[in-house]
Amino acid sequence: MIVRHFIKQILDEPLRCRVIHYDLYDIFLDLCEEKRILDRIPALEERRGKDFIRKQLEKSCDAKTFAAKMQYENHQRGDVIVLSGVGKVFPFMRIHALLEAMQPLFNDVPVLVFYPGDFDGHYVKLFNRLKPNEYYRAFKAV
Repeated sequence: MIVRHFIKQILDEPLRCRVIHYDLYDIFLDLCEEKRILDRIPALEERRGKDFIRKQLEKSCDAKTFAAKMQYENHQRGDVIVLSGVGKVFPFMRIHALLEAMQPLFNDVPVLVFYPGDFDGHYVKLFNRLKPNEYYRAFKAV
């Protein structure tokens, strides 16, 4: 709730930058809807299990598909992309894979990720439980 409130404040404030906000869960739902699988997921999960659903969603809603869905024309100096919903799309989408897929499309736009976990100055730890991933080149912004 704190993150949602903070993002709303950022979006409502007149800033010197243009904030482009993406809730990854909304993108996930849009992709599932476009592929006409959203309504079938509960029945498939019941019949085939969570592991089956996870594997299928990882194939059809991969990082490149997410990044392409976020692509917008006319990047402007001062744009900042804000990503939220990281915890809501786990384990279907891993943020390190998404950031890697975004790099060629958004190399001129800084990306701010609201990450549900801990950052110790070197590594991020999702939900303060999962093993840190050494891929991240992150720093604490707030």
